Amino acid sequence: MELYENQFDEKHDFSKQVEAEKTLIIASTPRCGSHMLGHALYETGCFGFPLEYVNPANLDRWKQRLRTSDLSDTLSALRARRTSGNGVFAIKVHYSHLAQFDGFERLLSHFRNPSFVLLTRKKALDQAVSLSIANQTGVWISGQKGSGVEPEYQFDAIDRGLRSTLAQNAAWRYLLIAHGCRFFEMNFDEVRRSLEPSIAKIADFMDIDLPEGSVPKEQVTRQQGQSRNTAWVSRYLEDFGGGELDMPRPAGPSFFQRVRKKLLG
Repeated sequence: MELYENQFDEKHDFSKQVEAEKTLIIASTPRCGSHMLGHALYETGCFGFPLEYVNPANLDRWKQRLRTSDLSDTLSALRARRTSGNGVFAIKVHYSHLAQFDGFERLLSHFRNPSFVLLTRKKALDQAVSLSIANQTGVWISGQKGSGVEPEYQFDAIDRGLRSTLAQNAAWRYLLIAHGCRFFEMNFDEVRRSLEPSIAKIADFMDIDLPEGSVPKEQVTRQQGQSRNTAWVSRYLEDFGGGELDMPRPAGPSFFQRVRKKLLG
């Protein structure tokens, strides 16, 4: 079965339905490594199955499978199936997915006292290059069938991706801090190097007991990065002409009120 389709398979539903007592939300951006972390957490049997349930395309599929019509009913049905036996439900939410909830405050209304892990990448330029390649090929996870298009280096696309990634990470931090959310930040480069301690850190953060031997010592998904990525990073740095960010000039409270309103949805 193709890896993308695999996420919808009933074999990943937990056999015993339990009430979700804790929720883990992986606050993320595209190509930050959340796919690998989510599958590693699933392998423990203690974190539900953290997937992009509210990705627009995925949400439509879930509604079809679960025979639901709105977001609230879909999430309820997912919690009934994808909450692990210890009462933990987990979900990955890219910043762009907040639109599905009509803003961050509405997201909070769907989950009681959620715990957040903000997953970022230290090498944001590598992430932007990976994003450019995925946008062109349609391959977002290893094993997914893409468009067959051979990607081409595009400075503007990489630059937009870099700016967008940095802005979305900053917006996540703002929202989590401004709402007093319980969260901590993890760098994916460290997670990849030290998977077992990283998962143990999340378990400690959420006060979850991990059975001995349940934590995978190695990645359970394949890394997609290739020599092309490295070459594009070097080329971007050569092409970058030291351009200035198009930032707004200092303004009065009304400007910041408009920014806050936009971020909160």
